Amino acid sequence: MRLQSISVLALSCALATLTQAQTAPSQGTAPPPGTTSGRPLRHPPKPGTPTELPASAASVKPSDAVLTLEGACKSGATNGCVSSVSREQFEQLANAVRPGTAPDARRNFAMQYAKMLGFADQARALGLENEQRFKDIMQYVTTELLTQSLQQYWSDLYTNQPDDKIEAYYKQNSHKFLQATLQRIIIPSQPAAAEVKAPTEAEQKAYVEKIRQQWVDGADPATLQKDALSHMGLNGSVPDVNIKDQSPGMFPDAHQSIFQLKPGEISQPFTDAGASYLYKMVSESEKPLSEVKQQIAKTLHDQMMRDKMQEVTASFTPVLNEAYFGPEKKPGDAQAGANAAPQAGQPTAQSTPAQPAQPQK
Repeated sequence: MRLQSISVLALSCALATLTQAQTAPSQGTAPPPGTTSGRPLRHPPKPGTPTELPASAASVKPSDAVLTLEGACKSGATNGCVSSVSREQFEQLANAVRPGTAPDARRNFAMQYAKMLGFADQARALGLENEQRFKDIMQYVTTELLTQSLQQYWSDLYTNQPDDKIEAYYKQNSHKFLQATLQRIIIPSQPAAAEVKAPTEAEQKAYVEKIRQQWVDGADPATLQKDALSHMGLNGSVPDVNIKDQSPGMFPDAHQSIFQLKPGEISQPFTDAGASYLYKMVSESEKPLSEVKQQIAKTLHDQMMRDKMQEVTASFTPVLNEAYFGPEKKPGDAQAGANAAPQAGQPTAQSTPAQPAQPQK
């Protein structure tokens, strides 16, 4: 039986990665430059990482077969055909493609890989690996995997941040690690009941200031919150005005000045399209370094990754042949083209008979 070499395993791994990149659903975030999947190539777990294998796995030697394809390699193409994969070969592949997976997931991966090997054998029998399309895809996949591998290299390099660098960031950015206990009153500006008339901007501003002054004068904030909701026809549950363990990152940029309030001080109103907000500082403290060490390490890691990506991106300039690709379209070009004057002999919008409106379903 012919054992799979590491280079052939890597080839199959690359094809599997391409399949994942083409079929994976979008997660709503843009992938890093130069990739299509946005999934960095994972490195094998470090020594000592638990693999969660069954106890019986201890008796399986690195050279023992853990995956056998009975009846394989009968297609006539023996070059590269795989009928057996050893434990060492399988673990190298699994740790590169699916690191840290549970036993059931690793078992499923082995079955998926076995099917791929069988299909790849049939493809080689037809000589498909010699087709230009296959070579073009392999060139693209190799480039993508190299890009992802470089990004993972940087990520591993920047993961373990030194303590002195973490401490320096903590001291220079102490305002980011404030922890406050606040009270907040939310004053809606849109009525929730038909019988409640929507206030004008001036009326809403005056009402918000009235609530604020009552709070400054010592009124109970929970009662003021209830009144503010009832004023707009909201008579259900009342949110708790007390909010604890708040940090600047939990609030919009426009609200960040609340962390400059002194204990007992009430803010000016913050207003958006649906409501106004009033805050009172109850108490404030700085989170100890021990609590935010991991957060800082991640922040430094992410910043160094962004800087490195920008450094490499800035080191070259893509130049496209506009005769081939056409000029870059800027926002509004499509609308400008639609509004452009028609050429002689072309019908205008007015010359086209109006179509009757279709009822909406």
